[in-house]
Amino acid sequence: MNSKEMNRPLRVFDKILDGGLGRGNIGVLVSRHGTGKLAVMTTIAIDHAMNNVETLHAVYGKSIDEVRAYDDEVLERMIEPFDLRERAEIMARVERHKQIYVWRSGEFSVERLRTTMGFLKEHAQFTPGLVELQGWPDLNTVSVEEIKDLKSLAVEFDTEIWISGHTHREDCAENEIPPAIESLGDLISVVVALTPEGERVDLSFLKTHTGPPPSGIHLQFNPKTMMIRWR
Repeated sequence: MNSKEMNRPLRVFDKILDGGLGRGNIGVLVSRHGTGKLAVMTTIAIDHAMNNVETLHAVYGKSIDEVRAYDDEVLERMIEPFDLRERAEIMARVERHKQIYVWRSGEFSVERLRTTMGFLKEHAQFTPGLVELQGWPDLNTVSVEEIKDLKSLAVEFDTEIWISGHTHREDCAENEIPPAIESLGDLISVVVALTPEGERVDLSFLKTHTGPPPSGIHLQFNPKTMMIRWR
């Protein structure tokens, strides 16, 4: 099986967003607790590494062992359809192009992330084209200035950054951008909402680079296979 023929997140998002989120931009996945935001965000990061893009999984408040175990589980599900030779090649490619960095304690700040990325660039010759940021921010309390700083970091390091946010049923009407994210304006380029539907999760694009999403897009994420499919 050719990995490019699969409904991988990179392939689907590139098609809908006409080239993907893009470097210098921030994308947000939103849903209620326990709906699969981390799984989707991790598949996006791993998919980029599979495509030879340097990726950084930056995590606040977890241990390196926890994060690595979860990432390995996601990768194993993503490559299960491949034969042994292809799986070995993909695992080696992801290992080469993906790094994990955690901050277990202390107060997180964009400056801490900036310092880490500067260190990786200078001492490890590792400059990610994508950053998966887990554990920060809380979009209900984060300041506009902090998101402006995160946006500046994305531009400074020529990378795209994916973050996630929790919503509540009463936060907003269906298919509307939550007010906390709406207030951030153009600092957020793409917003994707996740809604549970049985054993799968519906994905809805609430915002794209050109504003409202194109009509006729119906996507589902399967947590068992870590694949996205059109429905």
